[in-house]
Amino acid sequence: MVGRRTELAEVVRLVKGPARLVTLTGVGGVGKTRLALEAAARLQPAFWDGVWLVELSPLSQGEALPYAIVEALPLVDQTTRPMLDVLAEYLADRELLLVLDTCEHLADECALTVQALMRAAPGLRILATSRRPLNVPGAEVLTVEPLPIPGPGDPAAAAEADAVVLLAERAAQRVPGLAADAAGRADLVGLARRLEGLPLAIELAAARLGELSVRELTERLDDRFAVLGDTDKVVHGAQPPWHQALRTAIGWSHQLCSPAERLLWARLSVFAGTFDAEAARMVCADWHLPADRITGLLAALVDKSIVTW
Repeated sequence: MVGRRTELAEVVRLVKGPARLVTLTGVGGVGKTRLALEAAARLQPAFWDGVWLVELSPLSQGEALPYAIVEALPLVDQTTRPMLDVLAEYLADRELLLVLDTCEHLADECALTVQALMRAAPGLRILATSRRPLNVPGAEVLTVEPLPIPGPGDPAAAAEADAVVLLAERAAQRVPGLAADAAGRADLVGLARRLEGLPLAIELAAARLGELSVRELTERLDDRFAVLGDTDKVVHGAQPPWHQALRTAIGWSHQLCSPAERLLWARLSVFAGTFDAEAARMVCADWHLPADRITGLLAALVDKSIVTW
């Protein structure tokens, strides 16, 4: 993992703190899972009964959630009891950390299951990743931001920024010796800046550098979904599978929105830069989206890591 020292220390601190549920939120592809796994590895000695990863991206129904958790644990049960009861009984006297990865499509079910398990198991801690919070009382939420890149006024610092370091490392795996000189490093800084420090976009861009130069790739980013969106050539075996391309990563967020949220998202795309709630009401409201609904819908898009305040 490149960078994230501050965030990693904060996740470890939160998991060891009074809150028993910590949720990492943020836009798709920002690196929530990678940060959670690194934190879990560092936290493992603190839990007598270990750290266990539960991957939720394959699940389509909330009813399967307790079964997925059971499958991740060394638990064998052949009774006909409800699986949540079996799970609660197993965890009751254990001290362990569950990492629930990719909760956003099952957020309500995760919230109910987490609360039931924490009531039954005082020694249980949970670290979740989700594009939206689970809204469990007393939980801690940490928003994971893209990797920072200093502005054009400080080229030396920009060359050492975590986003540029990640891009350079991944690019070197594709094209050995790439960016060996100052001009090459400057091109990488420009590309990382165009990618806005988003780790998934950086990984996908680096995969393209075997067929395009850094400058060619940067110039084509006006249509970034096309350039970073060929699932046949980009990231094979990506988990979750929608991280094989930038379009599918964003499309997953789109699927999780209501029709009204999708319509507002589409209309907000006319803003080239920042906007405020009043501007959103003036530009986006009509009889399909009444003005008095805009503020609530904006809050929902913020909650789902699509818009940021």
